[in-house]
Amino acid sequence: MYRKLLTRMFLLLLTGLFSGIGSLKAAPLIPQQSAFYIDLNKLPVYVHLGFSEQLISKIPDGADTSWQVVPPSSKGSRVVRYMELKGIPVHSFFDIKTYKPVETTYSIPFTMNRAAIKDLVPGLFLASIGDNWEIYLNGKLLKSELHLTEDGYIASHRSYRDVSIPINPDFFVDGQNILAFRIIGDPTDTPVGFFFSQPYVLTDYQIIEAFNKDVWNFALCAIYIFIGFYHVVLFLFRRQDRYNLFYGLFSIDLGLYFFARIHTVYTIIPDSIALMRIEFITLYMVMPSISAFIDVLSINKTRWGTRIIALYCGLLSLGTMFASLAFTHDLLKIWQYSALVMIVYIFGYTIVWGLISTSYRRWKRAVQTQNKASFGKQLAQDIIKTPLGNVSIGAFILFLTALYDLLDSIYFLTDIVLSRYGLFIFTIGSALVLANRYGFLFKQLNYANANLEERINDLSVAKARAEQNERKYRSLFNGTKDPIALLDKELRFKECNAAAIDYFNLEGVDLTYTSEKTPKIQDLLYEDQREHISLTERFEEIKERLIHSKQPVEVQAQMRSPLGEFKSCTLRMESIRTTDEMEILLRVIPDNKDELAQAFIEGREHFHIENTLTAADEMSRHICANLGKYMPQEDANFAMVCVREIIVNAIEHGNLEITFEEKTKAQRERRYFEFLQERKEAPQYKDRRVNVEYSITPQRALFRITDQGKGFDHRTFLKKAANPSPELLEHGRGLFMTLAAFDRVVYNDKGNQVTLEKRFTTQA
Repeated sequence: MYRKLLTRMFLLLLTGLFSGIGSLKAAPLIPQQSAFYIDLNKLPVYVHLGFSEQLISKIPDGADTSWQVVPPSSKGSRVVRYMELKGIPVHSFFDIKTYKPVETTYSIPFTMNRAAIKDLVPGLFLASIGDNWEIYLNGKLLKSELHLTEDGYIASHRSYRDVSIPINPDFFVDGQNILAFRIIGDPTDTPVGFFFSQPYVLTDYQIIEAFNKDVWNFALCAIYIFIGFYHVVLFLFRRQDRYNLFYGLFSIDLGLYFFARIHTVYTIIPDSIALMRIEFITLYMVMPSISAFIDVLSINKTRWGTRIIALYCGLLSLGTMFASLAFTHDLLKIWQYSALVMIVYIFGYTIVWGLISTSYRRWKRAVQTQNKASFGKQLAQDIIKTPLGNVSIGAFILFLTALYDLLDSIYFLTDIVLSRYGLFIFTIGSALVLANRYGFLFKQLNYANANLEERINDLSVAKARAEQNERKYRSLFNGTKDPIALLDKELRFKECNAAAIDYFNLEGVDLTYTSEKTPKIQDLLYEDQREHISLTERFEEIKERLIHSKQPVEVQAQMRSPLGEFKSCTLRMESIRTTDEMEILLRVIPDNKDELAQAFIEGREHFHIENTLTAADEMSRHICANLGKYMPQEDANFAMVCVREIIVNAIEHGNLEITFEEKTKAQRERRYFEFLQERKEAPQYKDRRVNVEYSITPQRALFRITDQGKGFDHRTFLKKAANPSPELLEHGRGLFMTLAAFDRVVYNDKGNQVTLEKRFTTQA
């Protein structure tokens, strides 16, 4: 039903359009409905360079060679511009030279009987006039639009269309009258003089007003802009339907183009050069917006030809914004000739060829399935049933009218603008096509709603389960006595349970949002000044490990208390990656002395570990866990840090043979952990292990760490340790710290094994 209605509508519009064209050519533009009717195009126009009071009040002398005579037009249309006058500078194409405005006088003598204007208000209608101008009747000023600077240049332009002026009847005289125009403008600018062909008449002003109403044109502009915004809004709700965007932009552009051409707009924007630029830019952008709309409607993407057209028209628009008046009209000429090529591409290739090729493919598939339908029948069905076929009907009408208007603007100069009707048919027809597509989408939506209703119950059940899981999570998070906190990627507190707030002494700290003032975990820890690396550096390393690895990290730490003391604990940190950002789950394991630790006397163990920093952390914490039985806890923690440094050295510089220079370079490039992983997976290093042995008795603690590397010259290093240089301190801080923490540090000959001994003088 819809397709039949759409087809009939287009046929009716097509018939009406071509009948309208015939009537436009046959009938006068302003009907002669009054006894007072003077067609100025049927009278000679006298043009004189310069202006004076005598020139506008006397009948021009035909024998005076200073007057140029433009003969009347038998067809009723005539263009009288500066460009056709003698003595006016000739503009060269793409010449950027500007000229000082030239002043001229146009005089049109006519005879009349004042009885013809009895009981009416006479009026003057001009199809166009520009640039700055004044109008006189028998030497009396009717209207002035002169806006000049002190040095004679134009300050504000007034090239107007459809100018209507009421005239005082007392200004007319029986017999010979003189209608004179004072015109000032750039001699090389196109719209200077009378740049439209018709109509130019003197008649009853009521008739002129009835003819010159802009209600229909204004309503048409409002319809275009409303339809355009409507489809842009549709695109915002359904981004996948990009044809709505391009159609909306096309319709808005079209509305602005026609709005810039109606004479009512002069009351809003009096400067005609600003309106001219708007008119030209919107005219240029019609082609790319139409082409993009048809491309996306048919193949859901823009072709390269459309992109080239958009770039080309964009450059013309950019030049129009800043170029001089004459140069701007040169750009318009380029567009007029190139528009023929763009029209042929859009209509011939995008629409006709696209429709034919698509129909041919469908016809071939139908033939393969034993369908005997002809190709012509398939093509007709596609024109009626497919969106591209529907649009092609309006595009065909638009193609014919646009082609005529282009030829008219270049050759015929009749000023019969048919493309406004073609654009109207194309715009409304395309809107109906898109409405039909939304009708199909509405059916699909009803089907989706039926499925959605079936899933609502499932979603309700899933929501209940999610709420139950959230309650369980909150119970685990807030109900446990272990301190648990959530940190951001900079290790700042985001959320804490009650135990964590109490443990970290965060009572009164606002954690509803994270800022620079929100404390970091390392800000709340006790820092042992004997360590060679600061807490900030240490936790920067931990943060990098959490970012580059999915494995949790456990680290021994001392928590500061308000009284200045510290309490030992283990911080277990694990990265949690969400769609938006990375967060870190922190769990605090207080270092509570269990019964086994209290009963510990002595022990020894032997381990083989892989080349990971996590293994170094875990191993050092494990083998030093019972040192606090025989020495102060602070010293025991420091010894654990030293053991970790020795194990890390065995991994990095021993098994993986990483030099200090390589490590420094990777750290500077912030890719050390990637570098460490690459080195660990290298064939010559991946099977190497670190051997760790320890023995703790009430008299002493003994640790032996052995790697499978090449060793190093420990004798030279130990000799230099007596008087260390800054470079040696930079690269050997861990070993210097170990020499200070242990009573005996012994290397084997090769340098790949070190034994650490700590003797206990008193128990902790």
